[in-house]
Amino acid sequence: MDMPRVSHRYVEVDGVRVFYREAGPRDAPTLLLLHGFPTASHQFRRLIDALGTRYHLLAPDYPGFGHTEAPDGFRYDFEALADVAEGFVRAVGATRFAVYAFDFGGPVGFRLAVRHPEWITGLIVQNANAYEEGLSAMARAAIAHRTGEPGAAEAVRELFTLPVTRGQYEQGAADTTLIDPDAWTLDQHHLDRPGRIAAQTALALDYHSNVAQYPVWQRWLREHRPPTLVLWGVGDGFFPEEGARAYLRDVPDAELHVFDSGHFALAERLPEIAPLVARFLDRLAGQGRPGGQRRLRIAVLGASGHLGGAVAREAEARGHAVTPLGRADADAADPAALAAVLGGHDAVVASLKGGDRLVPRAAAALLEALPKAGVERLLFVGGGGSLEYAPGRRFVDSPDFPPQYLETARDQAQALDLLRAATDTPVAWSYASPPPMHLVPGERTGNHRAEARDTPLVDDEGVSRITVGDFAAAVVDAIERGSFVRRRFTAAY
Repeated sequence: MDMPRVSHRYVEVDGVRVFYREAGPRDAPTLLLLHGFPTASHQFRRLIDALGTRYHLLAPDYPGFGHTEAPDGFRYDFEALADVAEGFVRAVGATRFAVYAFDFGGPVGFRLAVRHPEWITGLIVQNANAYEEGLSAMARAAIAHRTGEPGAAEAVRELFTLPVTRGQYEQGAADTTLIDPDAWTLDQHHLDRPGRIAAQTALALDYHSNVAQYPVWQRWLREHRPPTLVLWGVGDGFFPEEGARAYLRDVPDAELHVFDSGHFALAERLPEIAPLVARFLDRLAGQGRPGGQRRLRIAVLGASGHLGGAVAREAEARGHAVTPLGRADADAADPAALAAVLGGHDAVVASLKGGDRLVPRAAAALLEALPKAGVERLLFVGGGGSLEYAPGRRFVDSPDFPPQYLETARDQAQALDLLRAATDTPVAWSYASPPPMHLVPGERTGNHRAEARDTPLVDDEGVSRITVGDFAAAVVDAIERGSFVRRRFTAAY
């Protein structure tokens, strides 16, 4: 009998003793299981049994839930839960994983994805809402309360009683005999532990902060287009079916399955859901290929250069087929020559520099050549000089911009202008800008951020910085995910 060995562990994250369940081989595709309210990682026990021999599964308890122990004075809000989830991921050494987001797992998982899109290989959404139309009248009434309002705390505390806990499982279910009563009994046990009602009250009064983040999460979905599987119990009293179908607006290729079940669809419909999750993870794994992606054919113009070479090495390390192209292979400013060598590729990376306005001429040539070659995807590695330090004020135009880099920076800025002006092109281009100052030598760490924007990303000290290895990883991430289409993006820590 093939059954997983499930470990039950703790890890310290900034003073929080995080309990988690782990199963499966660590070299298999990883799935981070993010639970909902009022449950904990125990809600995934049967799913772990079903999948834990084939996939690497990680299921933590948040502070205020299950067996996780938080110190006195811990701030219970959704940003803090995401902080702990981020620390947990780092502590266990996970660097690339899919997310299973259920209920509260949505707010936690989306915050994690926005902070670290480079970590996310795919998204499984099960009754985790990110859209206004996915809020029922009952949900709107529950999240209308605010901290400090008279009677607010007393009103939300009604959510933490046994009838309500049980009702979340049974409401909308097609066959309640399929739902284990130990589920709500165990949930209520943890709710009734000392300090838990206060923690849950604070989170309930902070739920409105998630609704405010919906546009941010939707933009992340549109820009990154992660492989997405949406699973939904249509009898959910909090999050109706409209919330499930709304995901298709931002991720049109998402796979959607609805079930005659309620909020806790997994508790009733595991035999139908588990195979869907397994097939989804198998597709992400690309038959065991590095990075969880299918093998792409990527041509790199300028592969002998500093950045082009780093991108080529990163793509090769992930198992993609890379064609390095230099001046001897094709004139980067000649559309006919480019079309002749770029046919048959899935994507082209252009990382170029040179005199006689080579960079903008190459941008124009690629816009003409790629449709002829049958290549849709272009990743243009540009400069950071065209980023803005103030609205409408580019670094390249400032009086103290280093003169030795001025010609190249202006050429790269003109290339961006050409791409943006090509509104009728079929080319799905992206323009990658490194930080304007601190693109430094170094290997990939996996800790970078990437966003579509015209200003630099900065750290807590106001510095925009990234290693060449991490910048190359951001470029390959954008190719693999099809993100930042017809957008400029930048990456930093």
